[in-house]
Amino acid sequence: MDGGEIELRLAAGPAGLSTVRAVAGAIARSTPELAIDLVIAVDEACTTLIAKARDHAVLACRFVRDGDSVRFRAQVRSSAVTVPDHRSLYWRVVSSVTDTVATWVDGEGLLQVELRCRA
Repeated sequence: MDGGEIELRLAAGPAGLSTVRAVAGAIARSTPELAIDLVIAVDEACTTLIAKARDHAVLACRFVRDGDSVRFRAQVRSSAVTVPDHRSLYWRVVSSVTDTVATWVDGEGLLQVELRCRA
């Protein structure tokens, strides 16, 4: 899948994590190292977003495959006004398996994460 894009919208709860992990693995399956890193990063990112989500929030995820890399972006409505600390386990895990990662809260109360993994 090169140049493809997949979007998911699911209830922001633990039950949806397996679906997001499965999609991450499928998108990167042609490159085993990329698949492993992407699944780890996506799992950590979504787990953090879900933990900070408001009740009945929707987790929106987008995967974009471009050559030897995958860009992942996810967002959830949250009451959090700060992003996860860069000294946190979340940040250490995600930054160790990705090439870039950014987390922010926008003006509409959406906690967002964007990351990129390259093979």
